[in-house]
Amino acid sequence: MLLSWLPRLAQTSWLVPVAVVGVAALGVGAWILVGAVRARRNPNELERRRRIRIHVVGRMGEATVEQADENTLHYSYQIAGVSYSTSQDIGQLEAHLPAQAHLLIGNALIKYHPQNPANSILICEHWSGLLAGRHSIKRGEASI
Repeated sequence: MLLSWLPRLAQTSWLVPVAVVGVAALGVGAWILVGAVRARRNPNELERRRRIRIHVVGRMGEATVEQADENTLHYSYQIAGVSYSTSQDIGQLEAHLPAQAHLLIGNALIKYHPQNPANSILICEHWSGLLAGRHSIKRGEASI
């Protein structure tokens, strides 16, 4: 009963291709709309989401922080016999870092994505693997 109109629809040869094209156009339009919304996201927000995702699903490993400045940490680590050397932008995480970046150089813990070990973090909003400089004065805190 509900689909009783289907055999009559098949008899009209021009209507079926038009319906198929219409459904395809709606699908492509929805795909473009979703892509446009995602493209509008702020790069800082995308990086924050990446850090949180790795924090939630990541595995832990050992790393060595080789260089540190106010906006970037350069570090290296080894997972399953493969060596990685990378950096993390820490510009948005100033409140979680010591006032002097050079205190961060040394051993640390990382979290990395299990399917992509090259995707790793040393610190995020909810976790820190930085061992050096842990008890030093944080940026923005008063030193008395």
